[in-house]
Formats: sequence, C-alpha cells, structure tokens
Amino acid sequence: MRKSGFFPRLALVNLVRNGRFYGPYLLSCGMTAAMYYILSYLTRSDIVASVRGAGYLQSLMYLGALVVALFAAVLLLYANSFVMKRRRRELGLYNILGLEKRHIAHLMVWETVYCAAAAILGGLAAGVLLSKLVLLLLLQVSRLPVQYGFEISLPGMANTAALFGILFLLTLVWNLAGLLRSKPVELLHSASAGEREPRTKRLLVVLGAVTLGAGYATALTVADPFTALAYFFLAVVLVMIGTYCLFTAGSIALLKHLRNSPRYYYQPKHFTAVAGLLYRMKQNAVGLANICILSTMVLVTVSTTVSLYAGLEGSLDRMFPYDVDVIQPLDGVPPEEAESATADTLERVQTAAADAGRKVELLQWSTLLDTVGWYTGNTFTLLTQDGVSTQIRVLTADDYGRLTGHTVDLAPDEVLIQAENLALPETFYVEDLPFHVAGTITDFPRYNDTVFISGQTAQLSLVVANETVASAVNVRDTSDKREFHVQMDLDGTEAEKQAFVDPLLAADVNGVYSVISRQDNALDLYTMYGGFLFLGVFLGLLFLLSTVLIIYYKQISEGYEDQRRYQIMQQVGMSPREVRSSIRSQVLLVFFLPLVTAGIHVAAAFPMLCKLLELFNLFDVRLFALCAAGTLLVFCAIYALVYGLTTRTYSRIVGIRN
Repeated sequence: MRKSGFFPRLALVNLVRNGRFYGPYLLSCGMTAAMYYILSYLTRSDIVASVRGAGYLQSLMYLGALVVALFAAVLLLYANSFVMKRRRRELGLYNILGLEKRHIAHLMVWETVYCAAAAILGGLAAGVLLSKLVLLLLLQVSRLPVQYGFEISLPGMANTAALFGILFLLTLVWNLAGLLRSKPVELLHSASAGEREPRTKRLLVVLGAVTLGAGYATALTVADPFTALAYFFLAVVLVMIGTYCLFTAGSIALLKHLRNSPRYYYQPKHFTAVAGLLYRMKQNAVGLANICILSTMVLVTVSTTVSLYAGLEGSLDRMFPYDVDVIQPLDGVPPEEAESATADTLERVQTAAADAGRKVELLQWSTLLDTVGWYTGNTFTLLTQDGVSTQIRVLTADDYGRLTGHTVDLAPDEVLIQAENLALPETFYVEDLPFHVAGTITDFPRYNDTVFISGQTAQLSLVVANETVASAVNVRDTSDKREFHVQMDLDGTEAEKQAFVDPLLAADVNGVYSVISRQDNALDLYTMYGGFLFLGVFLGLLFLLSTVLIIYYKQISEGYEDQRRYQIMQQVGMSPREVRSSIRSQVLLVFFLPLVTAGIHVAAAFPMLCKLLELFNLFDVRLFALCAAGTLLVFCAIYALVYGLTTRTYSRIVGIRN
C-alpha cells in the first residue's frame, strides 16, 4: 500500500465501521441540504416568478431558506459533537499505537471530505429530483395554474454547496482544535469517565419557575392581537429560559425525590434507571430541553399554518362579504352634485353587469364615512394620535334602514353604536360634537376590505340621524373620507364573476371609481396562505428531523454508557426480563417528558396564538383547536414510532434481545 493512499483508505474504513454513528449524521445533512436547495430553487425559479403573487411566494421561500441555513448549522454541529465524542477512545488508541496528532489530523481531513461529498452530492441529487414535485405541490396549495417544464438552479446548487462546505469546514476546525488540546490517556478513558452526582440548584429551579410562569401569564392574559404581537417573542424567550432551567435543575430535583421514595426506588426496573439518569442528568437535561423546544416549534408551526389555510374561506367571507364592491370617493364633491354623480355610477354598474350577461342577485348602495379617530377620555380626536386608535364608520339612518330593513328614528344628537374592543359612556364626543348613545346594534352593514392587517385596535360603527349630522362629522375630518359604495352579488362561476371586473373598470373611462372583488383578492390570499402552509409544513419537517436526530443520538449515547452497567447487573443476578423492564422505565421516564411539556407549552400559548391568528382574519377558535389537536396526535404517533425504534436500538447496544 502506498503511503499516499493510506489515510484516504483508513478514513473510508472508519466511516463504514462507524456507520451507526455516521449514517444518521450523513442522512440528516443530506436531507437538510436537499431542503435548502429546494427553497433556493423556488426563490429563483422562473416558473414561480411567472405566476400571480410571485412576490409573496419568493419572499416566503427566501425566509424559509434562511431558517433552514440556521438549523443546518445547529444540526450539523450538534451531530458532529456526538460522533466525535463516541470516537475519542478510537482516536486515543491511534495515538498510543504510534500515529502522531498530525497524522490523526490528516485522517480527520479525509473523513470530513468524504462526509461533505456524500452529504452535498446526495442532498443536491435528492433536491433536484424532488424540486419539481415540491413546486407542483406549492402551486396546488396556492391554487395557481400548473406550469410545465423542468429547471435546475445552478445558483441554488452553488449556494447549497458553499453553505454546507463552510459548515463541514467549521466542524473540521472544531475537531482539530479539540484534538490539539487533548491527551492520549484522556482520549482513551473519556468514554468511561463518570460524573459526580449533581447538586440540586434551588435558585435555578426558582428562576425556571418564575420565567416559565411569567411566559405563561403573558400568553394567557393578552387582550388584543397587537398586544399579542408585541409580547409574543418576549413570551417565547421566557418559556425557553424556564424550560432549560427546569429541565436542568428541576429534573435533578425530581429524580432525587424519586430516589428518596423507597416504594418506587427499590425496584429493579426503577433502581437502575433513576440511579443512572441522576448521575448523567447534567448532560441529559440540555438534550431533553432541546427536544421539548423543537417539539413545541413543530406543533405551533404546523397547527397555525394548517388552520390558516383551512379557515381561508371563512377569512374571505369576513373580508369580502360581497362579490363586488364599487367605491366612488366623494372627496371635495359638493353635496348638490354628489346625488347625480352617485346615480351615474350606479347606472354604469348595472349596465356593465347586463352587458357581461351576469345576473345581479343582490344590489345595494350607501354613502359611508370611513375614518380613524383617537379616543381619550370620552372624546374622539380625528387630527392627533393620542389615545386608542379606532376605526370609525358612519352611516345615516336612511342608509342603515335601506340596507338592513330596520327603520330607526334618531334625534340629531343621538346615535346607534356597534363597538369592538371599546367601551363608551352614555355621552361621548367626536371632536366637539356631542352624541348620546340611543342603543347598540349588531348588524351594521359590512363592506369589502382589502386591509389585511389593520392598524386599529378598536372599531366603532355609528348610525347618525341624517345627512346633515354625517356631513358635520365629515367636516371635522380634513382627509374627507366619504365614499359611495355599490355592493353586489352575481350569478355564475368564480371565474365568470372574476371576469366581470375588467369590463366594469373599462366602463369607467374617467377613473371615477375603484373595484374590490372577492374573487380577485381570493387569488392573492390563496397564494399567500398556500405559501404559509407550504413553508409551515416544510419547516415542521425540518424541526421534526432535528428532534428525531437528537433523540436517536441521545439514546445511542446512553446505551453505550449503560452497556457495562447492565452487563454487571446481569452478572450479579438481574434477569433479562428485569433488564428490559428497567430499560423501558428509563426510556419512558425521559422520552415522553419533553412531549408532555411541549403539549403544556402549546396549551398555555393557545390564547396568544388565537389573538395572533386574528391579525390574519382567522377568528374560528374551534377550527384552530381542532388543527392543534390533530397536529399533536400525528406528532405523538411519530414520536411513539421513534420511541419504539430507539428503544430497540438501545436494547441491542446494552446486550438485551427483545
């Protein structure tokens, strides 16, 4: 054998011999590389760029690529640290047998080259093969026309190779630095080095309980969507800190409590499990906390995006109650001219519908004042920005009666109100105009609205006595936001209704009005929500992959650490059945604790998540609850499958056959 080929061949033999460690490592790296390439491909795809709503999709895919890149770094570095920990004894043996550190470093370089080549080439191959399928899936959920053709993104391939090349280079530098600091004897005995019994850190337990309680309290007490948005990341950080603190210190306290319970502790299946976990909990706790946080991320990401997509039709009904809403601004139009101008617009709309062959199933019109006021004390101020930001809509009693069929008779200073997130006294003011609340209503007419996320935290709808009172309110608003609305529902298919919009706009040669169409906006919202769903499921799979990898390596690591202990237990009389029972007890104790905690996290975050979903016009709490419960059930099934596989692997390592 030539000297120049010795290290490459030895590196290859090492990788094959340590396949139990390197197999999941390379598979995870390859899958992550494929995910990153697919998202990079979708960001640059000419097919995606040619569809309606390409800006939404490409922005979401770019954001997803950044998240995958971040997780790729965390995942690769974590898996590498585990693999190298398991190989420390092997590297120490090489050193004892005569290989110098520079020779071992040469060996590490070749191993890293092989791993990088396998992960990058395999990931790119899988990404290219799956990219068209994923693109078709994205277009399908976004309700966009299917585009034929096959693309390969060379910039995407270059970026993927560069990213993972840099990450593997970082792992090599980290491994070489560890090799330089190590001593042969330390490497040889690192696998058998035990840990001292950790102390119960009461201060850390208190800190964890306080931060977790504060995070839960923040999530449970949010009053409105914008407060939820403002405090969401604070709640996330508090819960994460509390999780790590309680898993680190609280788990030790729990295990010591179990040890101090004679009826539980002095049983073969519990004795070995609790004793072993207690001495290793310092390193176990961080892994368990990571699993818990990743599980929570999977549940939140998938459940919210699935519920948004499933509730999209309800959101469309809320935002666009009518097929078509024609809006004619009345800015600066004198009152004596407004009646003839609005009558002309109404006639044009009816003529355009007849020319298009569409039957008008519903036709109604009204003049609406739509403005913003800031409520302080008992007064709405229309010109400053101090107080509660409130959307104010004003209709006359005549328009309200025609639209709802409810005849009302009001004095000039009386109003009917419909308020959301706002409590008003019996008498309040709009600037210097006093109004007395004559009653409350729940059927104020709705209008098509393209505002996706409103900047107002409250809404107030007013029915005033007559046009004189409405004009008086309008005079105090220098922006003059009175609008004439013609609303209609049409017969025909969704495509035929959408096709009506262009002729309607063509009939408006002078640009007098604008049109808000439900069908036209539905295309944009399906593109946006479809992108959310796609990215949510995609990132959910990434988080799930990270969770499974951490669980696998954690169980493998504990299996090798417990191997000698269980052999001794059998030699002193412990039966294989008792050993298997002890293994199940140990695995169950640590395996499902993160899952249960993740479920509690999601339950505590539920009110805040509901408020956040209201920003996207999803108000169906029952739908979100069902989506969250379904996501949890599916995740539990996958989690149980991983539990079964890892328990079997653990048993084989410690020398017990099922």
